Amino acid sequence: MREIRLSPSGAFDNSARHHRFIDVRPIAAAMGAEASGVNLADLSDGAFGEIRQALCRHKMLFIRSQHLTHAEHERFAARFGDFAPDAYTQGVAGHRNVQPVIKEADHRSKAMFGSGWHTDSPFLPSPPSITILRSVEVPPYGGDTVWADCALAMRMLSPAMQNMLRPLKVLMSARSNAFTQEKIAGKPLAFADTESRDAAFTGTAHPLVRVHPETGEEALYIDEVYASGIDGMTEAESRPLLDFLVRHITQHGFTCRLRWEAGMVVMWDNRSCLHIAANDFDGFRREMYRTTLA
Repeated sequence: MREIRLSPSGAFDNSARHHRFIDVRPIAAAMGAEASGVNLADLSDGAFGEIRQALCRHKMLFIRSQHLTHAEHERFAARFGDFAPDAYTQGVAGHRNVQPVIKEADHRSKAMFGSGWHTDSPFLPSPPSITILRSVEVPPYGGDTVWADCALAMRMLSPAMQNMLRPLKVLMSARSNAFTQEKIAGKPLAFADTESRDAAFTGTAHPLVRVHPETGEEALYIDEVYASGIDGMTEAESRPLLDFLVRHITQHGFTCRLRWEAGMVVMWDNRSCLHIAANDFDGFRREMYRTTLA
């Protein structure tokens, strides 16, 4: 019997809460919202608290017309907590925690940093919580980013499946991703240093179902880039389950999509969503900078 694709229904609530200092407008039913009315370089404690609340609720939050310097970006990010280590770069000069994400106009490759459904650096023993990405130069079209709500995806599973998943641990490693990108690009995937590469290849086992420390929501913690297996299972046993869960999380109804503009600051919660960057802007330059919080 041929499978019929069903649209998820029920359990959707991405409505905005009332805020005193910021305006919030959801962009999709599943997740994602735009915040406005603030300047991130000069932000009151009250406005920052509301940004943090809105981020936890909507999983992804973006703000336009924020042309921050590296120092301003770093100061804003530091208000969320300690920075996470970055396995891939040493940061920009004078700002170790601001990581460049740049693709030049003449660069051609089928593989691009971030071009698979993933959560940031889950191979670390303590993976990043929040990522903050700001755009400096963007293509006139293409290069969109899409996010998928892993908490909503968890709620949409049957109770039997939820109960089966809760005790499991997923093995996260950068080994397969690095080998794939190296094969396509013809050169090794860049890491900050040999120690970072070795640790990323060794990887870590994490709970497959995570409980968000601020909202209490359960979310699936699994992706197609770094998830290499399930602790205690063989490859033959774990692969069908991993593949099913990635397809489930990334179905259209659980996603939101953003078209970038120069000067945007976008933040997302790696504990409750996946994201993917479109590699469809050959011939155009894209310059962005990223910080990740522990």
